[in-house]
Amino acid sequence: MVEIVVPRVPGEDGADVHRSARWIVTGVREQGETRERLEGVEVGHGARIETPAGSVLLVLDKRPTGYKEKRFGAPYMAYDATLMLLLVEETGLRGKPLWTRRFATEKGAFGSAGAGQIAKHLAAHPPAADVHVREVEPGPGRPNWAPGPCRWCGEQVAKGAGRAVGHGKEAKVEHPTGLCRRPAQLVTGEDCALCGVACVQGSAEWFQIRDPETGQRWEARHRGDCARWPSPEEDERRREELRVQRETEQEAERKREAKRQADRDKRAAKRRAADEQERRAAREVQERVERLGVKGSTDVATPFDKGLDPNTRMRLVERRLTLGDDSTATAFDVETYGDGRPTGGHGDDGGYEPDDRGGRYYRLPDARDEYQRHKWAPLPYTPPRRPRFEPAPCPPDPSVKHCDHCGGTSSPGGWMVASLGLACDVDCFDAMSNERGAHARRYHSAA
Repeated sequence: MVEIVVPRVPGEDGADVHRSARWIVTGVREQGETRERLEGVEVGHGARIETPAGSVLLVLDKRPTGYKEKRFGAPYMAYDATLMLLLVEETGLRGKPLWTRRFATEKGAFGSAGAGQIAKHLAAHPPAADVHVREVEPGPGRPNWAPGPCRWCGEQVAKGAGRAVGHGKEAKVEHPTGLCRRPAQLVTGEDCALCGVACVQGSAEWFQIRDPETGQRWEARHRGDCARWPSPEEDERRREELRVQRETEQEAERKREAKRQADRDKRAAKRRAADEQERRAAREVQERVERLGVKGSTDVATPFDKGLDPNTRMRLVERRLTLGDDSTATAFDVETYGDGRPTGGHGDDGGYEPDDRGGRYYRLPDARDEYQRHKWAPLPYTPPRRPRFEPAPCPPDPSVKHCDHCGGTSSPGGWMVASLGLACDVDCFDAMSNERGAHARRYHSAA
């Protein structure tokens, strides 16, 4: 027996799941109407089945082609039919079909041409004397057109929520696998129907057996491989072993975590000691600078420089100081510059005294913290204000052209007509873009 998955009805290209069908075909009758000529076992699309190697699977897909008019009566939907023969080999379904053809109607598909091809390939691959097909796992099947009681559990199945089994008046409705009403929750001690070992709580589940002849029954079965599930006694022993193992691992993990914490504390103490030593050295340098004074300074590097606002910048400068006894010391200055401020030191060589932002530090981390504390702060936008002026009065001769904003009578670039008056240059033109000119408001207000 070979396990195969029956091809599904390709709904993406318009095939009708209710009118398509699949068979493990064993012969073709001489007489009969369309699919009634077939001999064999009908199987559901998408189902997982077991069948002998060498069996021939017939696939029928029907697709709507449009409405046709009846001479007497309402129009009806017409369907074409595609037949395909697939061979079941030892390794499963052969990828390449034995034969396939598309017919205009189902009646034509099971006519002499289609029936002849089926008979021809059955002669080349003769079926076994007694073909036995076992359904391992049902496929999606055909959705039920109407509600009805499930043929297995008797509960009502809503329209489209179940599967239709059979055709015509003999069609019945059933729940998809696993949705029928189950017995009570499986308890410890129920014997597995496959291996006979008593089930442990959570290791098994109820499995529905659907037999068309005897009806349905429920069996307790282990989940997956029966061999990996223990008996209740062995399960208790394993639980105890796991508990001891878990406690041992937790104790080992506590010891490892204690060691890691001790290492972290040791590293933190070492860092604190190094930091304290560095701070002590910085205080000694600061005391020397304050005691001896600074004769001069030299810029060594400027590792950081940024803007604080559109007119002011800040930088961190490393400087080598020359002290009163000609010895040297290193300092880090955080200083602002720009906006007219000179770029000098912190009063060491006649420079300026900085504002309250920044300062002198003798450790780079302290200077960097001060530098990072100040952020960019853009200045608020203030729109430009036009200067106020006194417009000239009207010329004595009223026929002389004059600007409606400044009152001038000369226009070097030629007169321009703004939206609200006559302008002599670009500035007056812009001033009258949204309002009347100053001259017109004062001298022509009555106009």
